[in-house]
Amino acid sequence: MQLARLFLILSLTLHVTQSSSECLDEARRRVHQDPASNRSWNYCWLVLAKVHTDRLIATYARAQASRPEMWGGRIPLAESVEQLAQAFVTEWNAALAQFLRYWESPPIR
Repeated sequence: MQLARLFLILSLTLHVTQSSSECLDEARRRVHQDPASNRSWNYCWLVLAKVHTDRLIATYARAQASRPEMWGGRIPLAESVEQLAQAFVTEWNAALAQFLRYWESPPIR
């Protein structure tokens, strides 16, 4: 329940984009593959920490900024795509930092 609620809130914070959902899915996949993921009992923290440590936001922000539907059918300049990607990175990192601040210290063993 806690994980579903967190993903819903984070997705809404990240403007409910396909890339934000893909970013969280990728982080979850990486947590499951990471042998060090047993260092915490808190799955939500593990997923958010993975987004942060693996720097997934920049990758998915670029993917989102490059999607044709973001540009209303026109082909954007590379500069415009980069500018939008940077705006996503800024907003998404702020949202991630806000969630990670929930834990005064990482819930690790």
